[in-house]
Amino acid sequence: MKLTTASVISTLGIALPALAGPAPMEVAPAPAPANGDWCTSLKTFEKFYSNKDASFIQELKFFGRFQWQAGSVDGEDFSGMSVDDDFTEIRRFRIGTQVKFLNHFKLKVNANLEDGGPNDHSFGYHSLDEAKLTYNAGDILGLEDVNITCGRHKFTFGEESHTSSKKIKTIERSNIANYFYGSRRPTGLTINGTIGGGTGTFGIFSTDTDIELAQWGEGLAYYANLQLEAAGGDVNFDFIYNDVSMNDVDGFGFEWGASAAYTRKIGEWELMANVLYGERHDGDSVYGLVIMPSTFLIEDRLEFVARYQYAASDGDNLKLTSRYAKRAGGDIGDKGDTNHTLYTGLNYYLCDHNYKFQIGVEYETMDQKDGDDADALTLWAAYRMYF
Repeated sequence: MKLTTASVISTLGIALPALAGPAPMEVAPAPAPANGDWCTSLKTFEKFYSNKDASFIQELKFFGRFQWQAGSVDGEDFSGMSVDDDFTEIRRFRIGTQVKFLNHFKLKVNANLEDGGPNDHSFGYHSLDEAKLTYNAGDILGLEDVNITCGRHKFTFGEESHTSSKKIKTIERSNIANYFYGSRRPTGLTINGTIGGGTGTFGIFSTDTDIELAQWGEGLAYYANLQLEAAGGDVNFDFIYNDVSMNDVDGFGFEWGASAAYTRKIGEWELMANVLYGERHDGDSVYGLVIMPSTFLIEDRLEFVARYQYAASDGDNLKLTSRYAKRAGGDIGDKGDTNHTLYTGLNYYLCDHNYKFQIGVEYETMDQKDGDDADALTLWAAYRMYF
């Protein structure tokens, strides 16, 4: 039986405060009168109920995000024809709830309510984003703060996907990051814990695809992640092996992948570097490199960010960036084997990542094995808000 997020949220909103038990309800204190400090109000808006001493429900909160963006593309397709196109889009619109109960459990459910796409501004229930139950098992076998989570997860692979869309510094993630990450939301089981200053995660996912909770009758994907501090920065490793048979639904689309990322501060700059490598089911390799430096030009307000991406494949297995170079002129639909992109942009923070504006420009090229090539220049503008 599938539950839509609307029904889940409605039920939780009615039932959970009533289940809080005999302990006196301690509603999270209302924020002080804003007196113009709307930013503080935005950051505390989600807090609905909190009582760590309650018998059943310790916390209830609601959250959401709204993201709008526009892109203008000018380029040349693989046949040498000039293409140009303009796009506007409600990129993401999500509403959700999270409840902590029985001192060890956390339930998170949120839904995608944008039901259109580029140049199609439609609202309505589209799919579940995440729907997962987490059990905090405490310390087990030398591991600290062990969490066991089942349900519909956000799949994270590569440094850019480990950063939420609420906080990414570029308007879109890089092409090679999206090849492996793909905004996938697989159903599965993960175990997460810390040891010796590092954090590790192991997961098993169904390869089935569904807009809500997927079935377990298809293949299985095995995932591992390790995060630790090293060499003066943060290191992040991902690995996934996709075990599917010929007739299985394959929600990942490649056989295996590995990612190694390094992030550190260098003076006033933050630098992220990410190497990704994987293999398709036909044996072709797909790999790439992302380098992203950023710095604040005005402290906590105006940030400069640049990103260089290189992606390559043994065959013509790569597409131009789906937003929006690939769609320009109807669809530059052919694939290539070598992709270079260069992005530069500015982010203006009115309330940290909770409320910000972004502009950027990205130039990319795609070469095919037979020598044909395509290129595109995309101008970006975006608005991001979450609470």
